[in-house]
Amino acid sequence: MSKGSKALAILTLCSAVAAGGVVLSHQVSAVAGEADAQRLHRAILAYVAEKNPRAPIKPFQRFPETLVGEAQRTNIDHCLALAQAEVESEFRHDAVGSAGEIGLFQMLPSTAALLESTVGRFRRPVLKGYRDLGDLADPQVSTRFAMAYLRDIMIRRPNIKDALTEYNGGPSGRHPRYYRMVMGAYVEVLERTELRCRFQPAPKRPPVLALLAPV
Repeated sequence: MSKGSKALAILTLCSAVAAGGVVLSHQVSAVAGEADAQRLHRAILAYVAEKNPRAPIKPFQRFPETLVGEAQRTNIDHCLALAQAEVESEFRHDAVGSAGEIGLFQMLPSTAALLESTVGRFRRPVLKGYRDLGDLADPQVSTRFAMAYLRDIMIRRPNIKDALTEYNGGPSGRHPRYYRMVMGAYVEVLERTELRCRFQPAPKRPPVLALLAPV
């Protein structure tokens, strides 16, 4: 093999290895990202189980993924949405309120019906005679409708305090203490580093590493 041919072969091999390295790097990043998401989902499920030990596993299996995704679409911290669910239902997916609110986020079927064009159709509850809570008792469905409702409110009321107050008490905001209750639960959730809340403070660097860090 001539020197020119050998050089070309080496260059081709290096290019192939480099390209393969890029592909492998992307694959490793994807796997790492997926594993990281799974850890977060498990942490959310563990928090739900801690707050409501009777929460059944099956209905909540896809709840963390839906919660994180819908919170991102709503542009709020998923931990705030988690705190809201805790205040609304204590993580009881089959909770029924005094006014007929159903599910994790205590959605009124009449309110959910207004959002069907954007969220999708849902099976209505039957609360007289044969008791059937319908789709709003599904944590995923409840989360999708609740976050869609909150997004709709935030178009008019971008301030999260006003938005949460209207979510609970209607446009007149009849229950201002609701916001304080959600924030109180949110503060507790923020302390759980495994939940990866958006507004958790960055961990402090050890003093030795801080001294070695470039100024």
